[in-house]
Amino acid sequence: MDKFKKKFNEFKDGLKDSGPHDARGAQDKPQDAHPDKGSNGPAQGQPAQMPMNSQPNRQPGQPVTPRIKGEPRLLGLVGDPGLNRDSGGSVRFGNRVFWTYRDTQLCNSDGSVRMFPIISSTASWSDYSKDGGPDLQPARGDPLRSVVLRQYGKNQEAQSFFHNMPHICDAPAGNKNDGTRIALWPDSPPLVTEETSDGKIKAYTWVKQAHIGHDLSVKTEHPATILYRTDYHPSMFHSHHDLPKVTAVDEQFWKPGEIAHGSFGNVIKDGVAYLYGREKHITSLARVPVHEIENRHAYEYWVNGTWTKNAPSIAQEDINIPNACAGGQGTYYFNEHWQCYVWIGGDPFPGAEMYISTAPEPQGPWLQPQMFYTGPRGNHPLGAYSVQAHPSLTYGEKRNGMYLTYTKNDEPERGDIAGYTTPLIYVEFE
Repeated sequence: MDKFKKKFNEFKDGLKDSGPHDARGAQDKPQDAHPDKGSNGPAQGQPAQMPMNSQPNRQPGQPVTPRIKGEPRLLGLVGDPGLNRDSGGSVRFGNRVFWTYRDTQLCNSDGSVRMFPIISSTASWSDYSKDGGPDLQPARGDPLRSVVLRQYGKNQEAQSFFHNMPHICDAPAGNKNDGTRIALWPDSPPLVTEETSDGKIKAYTWVKQAHIGHDLSVKTEHPATILYRTDYHPSMFHSHHDLPKVTAVDEQFWKPGEIAHGSFGNVIKDGVAYLYGREKHITSLARVPVHEIENRHAYEYWVNGTWTKNAPSIAQEDINIPNACAGGQGTYYFNEHWQCYVWIGGDPFPGAEMYISTAPEPQGPWLQPQMFYTGPRGNHPLGAYSVQAHPSLTYGEKRNGMYLTYTKNDEPERGDIAGYTTPLIYVEFE
């Protein structure tokens, strides 16, 4: 018996009845749409509007039907005034929140954005309040122009946080000699797999080697995926602004043409990491013990209603997890109040429509995604995208709530470069 099965048998009773289900109705069949920047496919159906202000409903072995308490609230912006960047995700690192972002540019003192350098990823910290939850400051005037959660951290200008390798592409943007680019964009924040009593943390991120043109056109379908490890040793930090160390464990952990499990989203429960992939409009799932992340041989995959050691191919039949997303970028997490798995995210790029789905097990059955909020778009053609949930920000809070962000893109008020902001929304559930 391999290590995974030995570990998994400890809690198999909770999973033995979690076979395949299809929660879709006739109105929830896959539809074609334009792919978004953070995923490779469209929504699996047109999600329904979420009911408001009533009790959650759940049948045994079925997903929770979420209910909103009150109305979602736009709190203000998350940000570092010196950086212009998009697509931020977060995770708790000890007593702080650690953030990773995609494309980043530097800002001048007057708020205008510098054209160069373009840094394909950066990172930041934010703090918790003494009472739990994020250390929010009151918004000053228009919440879409006021930073209420300040970020800080010492990024490099010559290299991205998830670093470029010179034999693959040039730092910090990922440019190639032919005018194309390898955009090393993190679609999900680091997955924390280990935290020791002295504060050391180990976390992993799967980043596709996205080969694109200057117009964001895809030049290489299904590229290789790099596995990065982030190591946080607080005792080795010289400054509160220092960032953790990043190591590229494997430049082709997922080979070209393989499903990039873990890049689309991930969640840990009972010592097992569940890793979602998204290719050709299909959401698939792998699992691995948290201490075996770097070992490809320890992985199993959900295929045809069962777990198998054989990695499926892209678009293989019977690997799709129906309703596990609405087609765009998002976040998977486990909700302790509902005792179920949750996905919150967006629909195909662009947009700030926010959807939620739930499931009793990582493989489903997932509830048909339901829209519950639409954020204000910017006045740029790509006005909004990259919806993310932030379980990290709820640390220390007792309410059944969630903090949400998305990227808002506006035409420049100063200079020539469009501006990115990260609106912060709070929603509370029954």
